[in-house]
Amino acid sequence: MSISPLNARRQDIRDRFKRYFTVLYTPFLTNGEIDEEGLRHNVETTIALPGVGGLSVHSIHQEFWTLTQTERYQVTEIVLDTVAGRVPTIVGVSDTTVQNVVDQARHAGECGADAVMIWPPYYGPKTADGIQKFYETVAARIDCGFFVYSTTLTELGFYLTPSMVKTLLPIDNLVGVQNSTMDFSAYAAVMEAVGGSISVATSLEEYFLLGKMVYPDIAPDFMMGSSRPLLVQNAEHPRCGRFIDHALAGDMQQASAQLREIVSIAQKLQSRYFAKGFHHLALSKVLSAHLGLKGGDLRPPGGALDPDELRECHEIMRQAKLIA
Repeated sequence: MSISPLNARRQDIRDRFKRYFTVLYTPFLTNGEIDEEGLRHNVETTIALPGVGGLSVHSIHQEFWTLTQTERYQVTEIVLDTVAGRVPTIVGVSDTTVQNVVDQARHAGECGADAVMIWPPYYGPKTADGIQKFYETVAARIDCGFFVYSTTLTELGFYLTPSMVKTLLPIDNLVGVQNSTMDFSAYAAVMEAVGGSISVATSLEEYFLLGKMVYPDIAPDFMMGSSRPLLVQNAEHPRCGRFIDHALAGDMQQASAQLREIVSIAQKLQSRYFAKGFHHLALSKVLSAHLGLKGGDLRPPGGALDPDELRECHEIMRQAKLIA
């Protein structure tokens, strides 16, 4: 397969976006307020991690659904001010209402976001025609390029199928899709349906490597919404940094060797929860502290962390030489 002639927005994404676009965690103070100093610290720490080439803001990892609209503006402003153009940044602007999405997207663009992410509305009845109209309406009212989200994780509750993504291609400012289906055949299907026209990104190394090996002419050079760089590596063992370096250099044998390590660790710390349809944010947020990230408790309605589960995961991290 080959890349179709791209408009300027779509070509810009392919040209500039490289390596991991990693998630951020929102630190909260004991009174529940956003910890601005902690958030700035997390930005600096995250962009310095091996393999990181950009940031993904207001993903599910950042607990955006627990924030008010004003707080979401605040987080966007803090992050983009701290980044100061050093790496590209994608800002999630998802909401159940068109106007809130439009307001968040316009604000993100004004603050310097390189693109925005728009999920299908995550609550209420939805149809394919309704989702199409939703995206068309939003796109006509914003200037920035946007990604859509295709996932089978039950926490979202709507699967944007390859054929549905294809019907969105006439929207000029659609620049890509993040595929998080946890299914190689579904990933391949969306790549074949739209990969020649827009960037088909994934958050997981095993799918990224498949794309580079099977679809080398159209697979993008970046992963999007990735959290494993915060969990499975440290300065002494930069597994994700080595993986992406080898993969982009075309050394698939060495990339595969790193992938085996990454997947083995991530399966125990993260992927087993994906298989149940959800992100275990309370656990991931605490485990990322080994890199010096500021976390704290989840805001309600986020669940509490099981102490036995944490002890088990810390032992896994010790065996992987991530903590002492």
